[in-house]
Amino acid sequence: MNPPDTQATRDPSGSGWRRAQSGSSGLERYFRVIRERLGLIAMVTLTTTLVAAAYLAVATEQYKAEADLLVIPASREDTALNGLPVIRESSDPTRDVETAARLVDNRNVANAVKDDLGLDQSVDSLLSQVTAEPVAQSNIVAVTATADSPDLARDLANGFVNGVVEQRSKVVKAEAEKQIVGLKDQLQEAEANGEDANATALANQIAELQGLVQSGDPTLTVETRADAPSSPFSPRPMLTLFAGFFAGLVLGTGGAFAMSALDPRLRREEQLRELYSLPILARVPKERRAPTFTLGKRRFGIGPRERERRALPPGELSAATLESFRTLRTMLAAQRRDDGNSRSILVTGPSPSEGKTTTAINLASSLALAGNRVILIEADFRRPTVGEALGVRARVGIGDVLLGNVALEDALVLAPPFGDNLCALLVDRADDWLAEVLSLPAAEALLEDAKRLADYVVLDSPPLTQVIDAMPLARQVDDVVMVVRLGSSNLTQLAHLGDLLDQNGIKPAGFVVVGGPGPEESSYYREAQRRRNAQSDWLVNFEQKTSSSSSESSSARPASSAER
Repeated sequence: MNPPDTQATRDPSGSGWRRAQSGSSGLERYFRVIRERLGLIAMVTLTTTLVAAAYLAVATEQYKAEADLLVIPASREDTALNGLPVIRESSDPTRDVETAARLVDNRNVANAVKDDLGLDQSVDSLLSQVTAEPVAQSNIVAVTATADSPDLARDLANGFVNGVVEQRSKVVKAEAEKQIVGLKDQLQEAEANGEDANATALANQIAELQGLVQSGDPTLTVETRADAPSSPFSPRPMLTLFAGFFAGLVLGTGGAFAMSALDPRLRREEQLRELYSLPILARVPKERRAPTFTLGKRRFGIGPRERERRALPPGELSAATLESFRTLRTMLAAQRRDDGNSRSILVTGPSPSEGKTTTAINLASSLALAGNRVILIEADFRRPTVGEALGVRARVGIGDVLLGNVALEDALVLAPPFGDNLCALLVDRADDWLAEVLSLPAAEALLEDAKRLADYVVLDSPPLTQVIDAMPLARQVDDVVMVVRLGSSNLTQLAHLGDLLDQNGIKPAGFVVVGGPGPEESSYYREAQRRRNAQSDWLVNFEQKTSSSSSESSSARPASSAER
């Protein structure tokens, strides 16, 4: 029969402890995600900024020069230009300027510029360096050339505007000369026939065409020649670095939210509160003092060894970590009734390597240091590590006790340096079939016998989501403590663990959160350690000065009569 206080762990409603305690606003969640993934955002931002800096280091400086071409379309009333290949005035002035721009950017002009400047690059490459764009609401065509030197950029811009004017002038001159030849024949015929009026008109037309032969195309003229630019337009160091930094910031932030949405791991305590209405009994900071991993088997026999998290006894933990287990002891002891009955506590977690064995060992040690008689039972038959952590070996194991081969008192081993206050019931060998005996009625009898011999019974359970071995014990204990590790515990498995406990009518006492920062505790203990070190240094210096003074006084005192 269960003791009366065991009912404190039962939740008949089966849902009250799984309601969320409090929520947070969307803005708070956004800032929290950014804080959690700040390292990722910083890494991506730094990477893109370094890429931008590398681009600046290898990029070739580019210079840009601009020359302007003036377009004066020929009027419709100007009969002298009839039949000549010039730009005629149309109903859309914009189209006239666009026509002139197309005359600039063509292969004939590019070939002429290439020959004039003595360039060895292809015509297509040359055309890719030059653009001709109409200037809005004007008769100007801006010809822009890009090159890796200021002089070449200037020469290309001037070469193209001069080249298109010369080319169009040649075409106009050739056509004008051809028309002049025909008009002269007509003029001779008119003079022979005595047509004086017609002869005069033909003579005037020939004179105008001869003027065009001298001047060239009157509709295209160079308005402004290009000058050599004083500074490159590309790359722009500040703009490039800022663009790299901003792009990294955007990519990093987007990646942080994507990872947060897809990440199944426990990252913050608020996620626990969103799942369960249970208290956090203790917060165990990251342990930096002792090695927390051991090397296991090699991957595929040839790869690096797998890292396995090891259980840590009290002697290997920092002061701040030990204080967190004292907090856990105090929180659980506060729930103990003053009826003199012993109390049993089962420690479990959603998955392996969460710190449950370390929590069970140090909870038992802390209870023993407080003057309680404690029995630590190792209920994990598949991965027994309690004996290794405590530095003891079992003569007989828990399996023999459950099978009735050995009495509980004979199987207990003392765990130094706690004397008689802490005894452990260990697994003497890892064996899967032994886990079956936990479902026997002997498991309940074992728990009752242990509570009869001790004030507290602490059970190190395997993860109930992985194996269901210890569920019969979980139904019998007074408290179930769930251990989770920030950055490691799987939220799906954590929810599964809640389902298992809920289905069995078990309300956990609360959570132990492992792996979080402990700045306040750490700074508190660092300050205390600094003061102790300062006092120790002062005592050492004082003793050295005292010893030195004694030596000087003994050497300076007068010699005795015996010495003389």
